[in-house]
Amino acid sequence: MLPGMAGYQALASVARSLVELLDRRIGEVLPGGQRRPAVQLVTSDDLDKVGTPNANIQIPAVALYCYRVSVDGETRPGWSAVSTADGVPHLPLRMHILVFAFDNNVEFELAWLGLTARLLESEPILTGPMLHTDGEWTPGEAVQIVTDNLSLDTMSEAFQALITKYRLCLPYVARVIMISGARQPIAGPVSSVGAGL
Repeated sequence: MLPGMAGYQALASVARSLVELLDRRIGEVLPGGQRRPAVQLVTSDDLDKVGTPNANIQIPAVALYCYRVSVDGETRPGWSAVSTADGVPHLPLRMHILVFAFDNNVEFELAWLGLTARLLESEPILTGPMLHTDGEWTPGEAVQIVTDNLSLDTMSEAFQALITKYRLCLPYVARVIMISGARQPIAGPVSSVGAGL
């Protein structure tokens, strides 16, 4: 396979990679004995249950919530051309993530958000051993993590789907995550045309 042809688990692999990266780097910045947030991948149900007895999010925490997956319109035409040539369907995706911080103290929440922003700004490219192996990555693949510029309306729509009240968060997008399918037979050129048809 060509570079940029991860398997169907690529989205989950990127999420795991981000959790592992942030957890490792936060542990380096805040060694044992200091108050330190756990890093978790969470669902909308988890966000809705924060503060309840059976909540999965345990304070303090940095929570990554994937609220949307979209097709990467910038690279889609090019990958369609590659698919035509190599017979392998390629779908370039973007994973939209909200990063939340949970603590009993708002100053700690702001500190966790600031630390997360610093870490992602310092290491915005996931490649090689930084990518979780479940993604079936090939050599040379890379995923970029950048801030997502969300309008107030878009942010409001994201929170309308949740029971939880609005919380301060950082929007990020992971791009380009390639999902590639099985090789399809490539049709050969027509060599003859039947007469009278």
